[in-house]
Amino acid sequence: MNRNEIELLLSHIEGLQKFLEGNTLEGFRQEILRVEKFLNRFGTLDELIGYIGKIEKVAYVAKDFLSISEVADFLQISKSTVYKLTASKELTVYKPTGKNIFILRSDLNKWIRRYPYLSNDDIIKNADIIKTQIVKEPKYKHYKNENR
Repeated sequence: MNRNEIELLLSHIEGLQKFLEGNTLEGFRQEILRVEKFLNRFGTLDELIGYIGKIEKVAYVAKDFLSISEVADFLQISKSTVYKLTASKELTVYKPTGKNIFILRSDLNKWIRRYPYLSNDDIIKNADIIKTQIVKEPKYKHYKNENR
């Protein structure tokens, strides 16, 4: 065992000691039932591991700054495509250490919004807005000032 493994084991032992000191036999039974109830939601260990993996992938959404890998997951594209977007300056990047690249999640959302494919309802609404603006505009924008 290396030093890190020993420290981790000691940490677990301390946590277990605190748990044992603060509980009764009934408390242990309640904890076991609670864990069992949680685990029964999953048919197999593989399902539980898959569920935890999904949670880990979604957890990055709470972060303001995302790494290249996280951006690729967020946009559902490859890392090389993300690098192409940053190289072409499609996305603003931050390099606090001069090496690692980070991108603001809000910048990604703005970038996504720049490429809408409008529904028929949205197209009709936009056409109505433009039609209303055209009707309200004066017919003669340029007229001679008669006082001159």
